[in-house]
Amino acid sequence: MTLSADQLTLRCDCCSIPTSQRHRTAAGQKACSTCVEAMPSCDGCDLPTASALPSDDHGDVCVTCANSIGLYPCVDCPTLIADGDTCNVHSAPQPASFVCDDCRSRRTGETAFHATNDRELCGVCVEAYHLCDNCSLFDEYNTAAENSDITQAFCYPCGRDHGYYECRSCERLINHGDYCVTHIDNAAYDSIHSYDFKPEPIFHGIGPRYLGMELEINVPRGELASCVDGAIGALGELGYLKEDGSIARGFELVTHPMSYRWALDSFPWQLLADLQAKGCTGDGIGLHVHISRAAFADSFHIYRWMKFIYRNASDVQRLARRHSSYAAFNDRERVLVKETCKGERIPPRSLAINTQPEDTLELRVFASSLYAGEVQAALAFADASVSYTRDLTISDLAQRGAWNWDSFTRWLLTRPKYSPLTRELESLACAC
Repeated sequence: MTLSADQLTLRCDCCSIPTSQRHRTAAGQKACSTCVEAMPSCDGCDLPTASALPSDDHGDVCVTCANSIGLYPCVDCPTLIADGDTCNVHSAPQPASFVCDDCRSRRTGETAFHATNDRELCGVCVEAYHLCDNCSLFDEYNTAAENSDITQAFCYPCGRDHGYYECRSCERLINHGDYCVTHIDNAAYDSIHSYDFKPEPIFHGIGPRYLGMELEINVPRGELASCVDGAIGALGELGYLKEDGSIARGFELVTHPMSYRWALDSFPWQLLADLQAKGCTGDGIGLHVHISRAAFADSFHIYRWMKFIYRNASDVQRLARRHSSYAAFNDRERVLVKETCKGERIPPRSLAINTQPEDTLELRVFASSLYAGEVQAALAFADASVSYTRDLTISDLAQRGAWNWDSFTRWLLTRPKYSPLTRELESLACAC
């Protein structure tokens, strides 16, 4: 038969050959009779399909029907199975990778999964886990207790119940000291000083306006020794490491006093990227900046600076990326700034500005970060806010709105040295 011109315009979506008649497939294609005859039919929708996969209870079904029923392929064979028949450790993308009963039996020699504290494991995955001698559940980490006469291996919940805690470098459970026997002799840990360690300051740059940074850093399991070595090597005489109660595993990086310009030019900024590459974060912890009291002209300058910070709490917190009870703003403190500056009262140290140190004022508002730009912006704000409030007059405050954040940001635009701060403010403006 000779095909008309209109008929010749019809082509099979599968083989691209002109055809006078096309049939719809399960995938939504239109195929010629030859292609359709070679396709199996889906037991779910009765349409021809290029890929009908076997399932345990629904016959051979197309992908569309499998998705609508909630079936997913076994990780070892094409069989489709329902949600629930799964080892929830097997690989990552959602939905989780499933194992059919037959393949599970072949892989493990058994059909039962093994229980942990929070998941079920097939026999293959459980080989990488450890059995708790106390509750007989499996645990992901090797938590054999050390630093004691007991050689029992615990899961973490049982270890905690028995008075054990984690080595600061690895996942080992110990019942005294800070490190397990594997790590206790590592000299790097001597570089993490106690929280009250306070050496004689070494000043860097030209004063009297000096900044001291306290950067809290979370370190992932097993990386503490490497991160300590890297931080101490990069800091040299510029700083040291301390313990801090708010850090579960890690340290507080503390610098000696630096001028703002010196910090931008000479702090080892690559260290932050190196720590981040090892999995360190600043999540949930803080960055504090100490400002030398000698940087202020007098108590009235301190008053103007503190008043500026408290009056612009929402903008400061937005810049700082943090709202925390450890760096609190409240109306009472703003009202009592004058009494604080006169030395008539000593506020709690957990406020936005800690006035308790003898030689510094501590600006506690910032979230920790391992991004150099965010840390530089914090230092820039500390320095710029002191400079900005130094020579403000009553006329500036009463008639020209100098207390206002907009006035401060306009002032910044005329000071290129504070470009890390202006860049951060521009970035935050774009993000809102």
